[in-house]
Amino acid sequence: MTAHDHQIAQDEESEGSGSGLGSYLPRWRPTSSTDLGLAEKRVLKFVQTPLKLFNTATTFGKIWTLRTNNEVPENKVPLVMLHGMGAGIGIWVLNLDTIAKGRRVYALDLLGFGRSSRPQFPTSVEGVEEQYISSIEQWRSANNLTRFTLLGHSFGGYLATLYAKKYPQHIAHLVLADPWGFTRMPEEKMQIPLRWKLVINVLKPFNIFSGLRAAGPLGPRLVNKMRPDLQVKFTKHVKDVDAVPNYIYHCNAQNPSGEVAFKSLHLELGYAKSPLIDRISDLHKDIPVTMIYGAQSWMDPTNGYRVQELREGMAPVAVELILNAGHHVYADDPERFNTLLSYACGMYECTDNSSSN
Repeated sequence: MTAHDHQIAQDEESEGSGSGLGSYLPRWRPTSSTDLGLAEKRVLKFVQTPLKLFNTATTFGKIWTLRTNNEVPENKVPLVMLHGMGAGIGIWVLNLDTIAKGRRVYALDLLGFGRSSRPQFPTSVEGVEEQYISSIEQWRSANNLTRFTLLGHSFGGYLATLYAKKYPQHIAHLVLADPWGFTRMPEEKMQIPLRWKLVINVLKPFNIFSGLRAAGPLGPRLVNKMRPDLQVKFTKHVKDVDAVPNYIYHCNAQNPSGEVAFKSLHLELGYAKSPLIDRISDLHKDIPVTMIYGAQSWMDPTNGYRVQELREGMAPVAVELILNAGHHVYADDPERFNTLLSYACGMYECTDNSSSN
């Protein structure tokens, strides 16, 4: 058994399927924390770089953490990766080997997602943001990181921006991959026709992946039917064609704590209640920013150019467009994404950036 396998086995023992009558009854949703651990292992076995997987304790619960266990020069700035909605550390399978060449890489399951704890969140925008940002800061402190490049995809980009805003002393470079939450809701979209208001009101009580969980034993098949692109995106490197869809299913068939938190942050049509475009000027002037967009994504890349305007005279803001990519830029064109990310990571090396782990 490798150290990688041993670490996963340890976690499965500590987060087993439970006891009592419920453990003997058929499960409506064919998932458990053990199933999720096995699904993650099935994906991560395609990463060649040595990995260490462990829990990091915070006052809000445990944060499941991946760290590359490679030898790196002391002056190399570590990279910390935050995934997007409904994902986990396994989604970086196409990126880890390339990015870890020459630097230590950390990835974490955000609270409410993946194998991290799924606590109850406040219902206000301020409360949700504070809990996430505080948990990331506690995670940083526990892992003895002083300064690092911070990457966030989609919802992870939203949280990465807020973290960098509050704790600029720890950020060497902020990299946002197709980030959610910058766009203001257009005025014309606030005038929703009555028939659509009725539809929205009917759907309002439900979370993003409610249908997946309601499908019960059909859930795994539903992922393949609704997201056939997952197999296409990953199979060049992940030869087990069902590994990633299976992982995504188990990530989202659990208690939807993170989904509920995200719901508190957005309006009916998915726009942020407190758009980052109105807050990005408050980011410390010395923090460089790179924004990587997919040309075929529903995220608006003009936000990147607006950020450049708003931060004129401050540290550089680079905006990159990956032509053959949609929202999942890290998987749609991993070669180009990895090249851009590696370049961004290397731009601001500093000898006082280190980790003792």
